[in-house]
Order: sequence, then C-alpha cells, then structure tokens
Amino acid sequence: MDNHTAEWIYLDINLITAVLLITGQLTMDGIFILPTGGFSIPLQGPITGGRRLVGKSNSKVLTFVVDSIDFILALLLIFGQISVRGTLISSGYFSIVVSGPIFGAPKTEVSEKAKEEFFEHLEVFLKSKRS
Repeated sequence: MDNHTAEWIYLDINLITAVLLITGQLTMDGIFILPTGGFSIPLQGPITGGRRLVGKSNSKVLTFVVDSIDFILALLLIFGQISVRGTLISSGYFSIVVSGPIFGAPKTEVSEKAKEEFFEHLEVFLKSKRS
C-alpha cells in the first residue's frame, strides 16, 4: 500500500465532515478552550444522535448566522486550516471535534510510527482474511 494512504484517509474524514456541515447534518455546538490557549469546536446533529442548532425562537436571521458559521467551518476543513481531532461521546449522542492552527491548536500530523504500525496490522489482517 502507498505510504500516503493514512493521510488520504484523514483527508477523507475531513471532507466527509465538511459535506455533513454543508448539508445540515452537523452544526457547531459550542466551544472548548484548550489549556494551550487555542480552542476546539464540537459538531453534532441528527446524524450523530444530537440536535441541529437553530436560531433562538426559530429566528431566520439567527439560523442564517448559524448556517454561515457551519459553511465557514466546512471551508476551513476543505482547505486544511482545521481538521477532525476526535470525538466526544455522551449519553445518546456524540460530537465530532475540530480544531487547527487557525484556532491556536497545532496541526495534526500522522506520525511515521503510527503509519508503520497501521500498515503492519493491515497486512496481517488482509493475510488472515485470504486464508
């Protein structure tokens, strides 16, 4: 397998998350302040068992503001300025957490050791399935 497969998988996760933001399946649901001075944004929505954030009293103007923030987050994901950092699991739903250098958090990179271990395990798994 190509040595860059792990980066492509990571990129795919970011692009899928961006599509879910644009289609309204995910929306911003708060902010986490990091001890390093940056921040992360949890995303949740119907697809994660959560709720879709809308403007107070279903205000069309405030809902447009929320949708605009979601669109900006999607663009930041597409252009690699932020990335999916992990998930936050709660009772009945989960959130997808995003952050990146533009939010004061370091860029997430796939380590060489993690890539090697991933492909070693994948090779063993694929060989066991062929038998």
